[in-house]
Amino acid sequence: MSKTLRKLGLVTVAACVLSTAVFAQGLSTGAVAPNFSLKDTAGRSFKLSDYKGKVVFINFFATWCPPCRAEFPELVKMHAKYRTHSKVKIISVSMDDDRTMSRVKSFADSYKAKHQVLLGKAAETVARNYRVQAIPQNYLVGKDGKIKAVWEGFRGPEEVSAWEEAIKKALK
Repeated sequence: MSKTLRKLGLVTVAACVLSTAVFAQGLSTGAVAPNFSLKDTAGRSFKLSDYKGKVVFINFFATWCPPCRAEFPELVKMHAKYRTHSKVKIISVSMDDDRTMSRVKSFADSYKAKHQVLLGKAAETVARNYRVQAIPQNYLVGKDGKIKAVWEGFRGPEEVSAWEEAIKKALK
């Protein structure tokens, strides 16, 4: 094999590895948040583009995920704090599959969740568009429709503080 073909092969392999690494991560800050439409546990529609000009906190979770269950009460508290603030919307997108989707409403009800909890088969496409690789994963979408912050996993109270700071900054 000639040196040129070998170099070309190495460059191709390196490009594939690098592109996989880039796409294996969630969307980066500054990226335009992909629009989506899903129904919530009450059957109401949610469409991200309807909230242009507002700050939207998007939480991807599943009922069977221990870190998601630890994080969910914090989302409920955050919604309670911002529910009267017309410029902030908190939503959760369930990643539960057909086997566990029936649990989503009772899960949300058990935490007395008042924020919109979205679900359905299309949620998988939404997660793919946001490049969600692990849950919980959270995105803060700014008033301009761009991703302002991304959090993967849940690390406790210090992460909740980071959410609050990012929301305050996005509101400016």
